[in-house]
Amino acid sequence: MDLMRAIVDRSSVRSYADRPVPPELLEQVLQAGVCAPSANNSRPWHIVVAQREDLRQALAQTHEWSTFAAGAPVVLVICGDRRQSETYWIEDCSAAVENMLLAAHALGLASCWIAVRGETGESERHVRGVLGIPEHVGVLALLPLGYPAQAAAARAPRPAAAHVHRETW
Repeated sequence: MDLMRAIVDRSSVRSYADRPVPPELLEQVLQAGVCAPSANNSRPWHIVVAQREDLRQALAQTHEWSTFAAGAPVVLVICGDRRQSETYWIEDCSAAVENMLLAAHALGLASCWIAVRGETGESERHVRGVLGIPEHVGVLALLPLGYPAQAAAARAPRPAAAHVHRETW
C-alpha cells in the first residue's frame, strides 16, 4: 500500500474479527514501531505484547474507553523508559505508535490508539500493575491489534487549509 494512501485511509477501529494475527505481521508492526525517530536517538520505547486472554481482559479495564480492547487478539502496550529519555519519551513513543498504526493498516490489520498516560496516573497504575511494568517506565498507550470486524468506509482526504498557517499565523 502506498504511504499516502495508508495515511489518508487509516481509521480507528474498535471491533475486531475473531481471527488471530499472524506472527509475521505482528513482527512487521513491532519493527515499524522501533524504527521511529527519537530525540538524541535514545529509543526509549518498550512494547509489551499481550495475547493471553486474561491480560487482554484486564487491560480492557484500564478506563471507560478501553473496554473494546478485550475483543482484539493482541494488545500492544507502548511504554517509555524515562531513564533513557526523561524529557522526550512521550514524543518518541508517540512516533512509534503512529508508525505501528500505519503499518497495521498497510498490512490489512486495524488498531486504535487508547491513551493511558493522564493527569491522575490511575490508568497508568492499572496497566503497570497488570503487566508488572517498572516504575521508571512510563505507560503511554494501548494499541489493540487485529483484523477489522467490518471494512471501513472509504473517506476523502481531509483538507489541510483550515489547519495550516504559512509564514505567520
